[in-house]
Amino acid sequence: MKKYLLLLFYLLLAALNLNLILKPLNLVTGGTQGLALIISYITNLRTSLIVLIINVIAIVISYFFLTKDQTKSALISTFAYPLFIKVTSYIPIYDFGSKYILIILAGIIFGFTCGMIYKLGFSSGGLTIITLLVNKYLHLKISVINFIINFIIIIIGYLLFGVNKALSSLLIIIIGSIVINLILGKRKRLIK
Repeated sequence: MKKYLLLLFYLLLAALNLNLILKPLNLVTGGTQGLALIISYITNLRTSLIVLIINVIAIVISYFFLTKDQTKSALISTFAYPLFIKVTSYIPIYDFGSKYILIILAGIIFGFTCGMIYKLGFSSGGLTIITLLVNKYLHLKISVINFIINFIIIIIGYLLFGVNKALSSLLIIIIGSIVINLILGKRKRLIK
């Protein structure tokens, strides 16, 4: 039970990061949340709804094409994360000061939440499932697939928001990757 409560806490923290830092600053960091922010910006649909749609499509794909364990591990995230995005979207946004401090904080939170979710043995769902699917059938390394997907999302973010936002997003991903590696260490790695 503690493991699931911790997962929910990390998903809530990730939703706060999205709504209080990433979205107001128009920073697109890749993955499901980055894709959702782009689609939300273009269509004016709620980010939480877009994340839910992406996650549900991904979980259905996982059910038919991946293992039961991979599907189960993403099931809670599929529904809890969009719910937390919706709930935290009502929190007023304040100017906390320097955007550079917020960018560093966003990277740390991003890495911490991802790293802890992986360490618990869960998946964040969404585009992670697509990554696992491509890995299974095309035999590309997960790290390569992640890089390609995130690179495409950041390029689209660059086209929409400009070079400064793209560079800031890249910095968040770099900081996040460092934090994930610190959390997972040599004992447990998501990418083999």
